[in-house]
Amino acid sequence: MRPVSIPEPESLDAESVLDCYELARLPAPMRKGRAEPTANLLALIDRYDAFILDGYGVINVGPEPIPGIGDTIHALRAAGREVMVLTNGAGRPSRQTARRYREWGLDIPERLVVSSRDALEASLAAQPRPGLWGVMAQPDSELDTLPVETALLEDDDALYRRAAGFIFIRSEGWGTARHRLLADALRESPRPVLVANPDVSAPYPDRRLSAEPGYWALRIEAETGVRCERFGKPFAPAFEIALSRLGRAATKRERVAMVGDGLHTDILGGLAAGLGTILVTDHGLLRGLDWEARAARTGIVPDHVVPEA
Repeated sequence: MRPVSIPEPESLDAESVLDCYELARLPAPMRKGRAEPTANLLALIDRYDAFILDGYGVINVGPEPIPGIGDTIHALRAAGREVMVLTNGAGRPSRQTARRYREWGLDIPERLVVSSRDALEASLAAQPRPGLWGVMAQPDSELDTLPVETALLEDDDALYRRAAGFIFIRSEGWGTARHRLLADALRESPRPVLVANPDVSAPYPDRRLSAEPGYWALRIEAETGVRCERFGKPFAPAFEIALSRLGRAATKRERVAMVGDGLHTDILGGLAAGLGTILVTDHGLLRGLDWEARAARTGIVPDHVVPEA
C-alpha cells in the first residue's frame, strides 16, 4: 500500500478522502458486485423487496431534497416495497431527521428512519458508561437523549482533562484548536473515544468537502494511539437496527438493497451485511469522478450503479 497521510481539513478533496478511508479499520466485504448499469431504482423493483436509502447524497445534498426523490419513494411504496433511511448523520436524533423528511413531503414513516446515533445510543444503554463524557456536537444536538452524563466540548481545557471519555457526534464548529486540546488530553491520559458518525467527509452543494467526525477520529488515532470505537455505516450495529425495523421485508437479506453514494460506507457496509448494493454516482461524494477507477482501487464494487435514485 502506498504511504498515506492525513491532510489538514481545509485541504480535503476526493482523492485525499479516499486515502483517509484506507487508514480506517473497516469491515471486509463478503463479495464483489457486478456493477450493473441501471437506469434508476424503479428498474430494480422486481429484484428487491426493500430499499435502504442513505440520506446525504441520495435524498438530499444540502438543505433541500434532490429533485425527483419524493416521486421515486412514492412509486416504490406504491409497488409494495419498503423504503427506509439509514444515515450517518448523527447531529440530531432520528425523529428530527424524520420530521424534516415529512416537511419535504417524503413518504417515509418515522420508525423507518435510522441513524448511526441510534447505534451509539443502543450501545450506551446496553453498557453503562459512568462519569462525565465530553461531546463533539452543537448546542442544538439534544445531548439529553444520550444515556450518559454529557458536556459540550468547547474551549474549556479543564473539561478535556477531567472527562471520562469522549463522543463524536457532529463536527461543525470543530477545528484544529479544539482538536489539539483533545489530543493533548488523550496523550496525557488515554480514554475511550466513541464516534457516532464514521464519515470522513461530506460534500456540499458548492463542491466543498467537510471534515466529519470520522476525519477527526483518524487524526486522534494517528496522533495519540487511542483507538476509537465507531458506530454507523459501514459497521454492523447500524445495519442490524435497520434490518430489525424492516421486519419481514428483511427475511432474505439478498432481497434488501443498500442505496448510497459512498463506497466505504454505504456499499462496503451493505456488502458486509449480505445485502444488495446500489451506488448513486451523480450526487454526493463521487459526482463528476471516475467511480470505476475508485472501485477498482478499493476492491469495493456495488451490484448496481445508477446516476440518481
